[in-house]
Amino acid sequence: MFTQVTFYITNYGYLALFCIIVLMELGMPGLPNEVVLFYFGYVCHKAGLFFPAVIGIGVIADIIGSCILYFFFFYCRNHLVRLKPKWLRVPSKKIDRLTKKIMSHSGRNLFIAKMTPFIRGYVAVVAGLLQIPSILYGWITILTAISWTGGWLTMGWLFAF
Repeated sequence: MFTQVTFYITNYGYLALFCIIVLMELGMPGLPNEVVLFYFGYVCHKAGLFFPAVIGIGVIADIIGSCILYFFFFYCRNHLVRLKPKWLRVPSKKIDRLTKKIMSHSGRNLFIAKMTPFIRGYVAVVAGLLQIPSILYGWITILTAISWTGGWLTMGWLFAF
């Protein structure tokens, strides 16, 4: 897999970086997010790409992928709830309590979850299903994209020296 990714990044540059990170945020199966981002930073340095552009494109791709997933579940919640199997009994009162608990901490729980490996991919789905306000989720996504994606890309870039 790594040889194919290296090929795409060296030949298509920023476009390949953008597309792969968006697909990764949408839940494309593969390696853990942090491993892939670290490797992207390394390959981008070896390919001679401009560092600020790599960070900017990585952060924007992270935000776009996360928001697509969030809005899908935000707007399709009612349809998905109607399709849930009968054996899955989740009372609406329990869902409302969970939403109030998340909102009472002004999104701090979402921020921590979005910064946690392996859990961060599911935060957009949960936030969309719980109808967390878009503004709150947007700010959390921006902050975590800058720190998480920017951080891992930077570490991979620095490792290439």
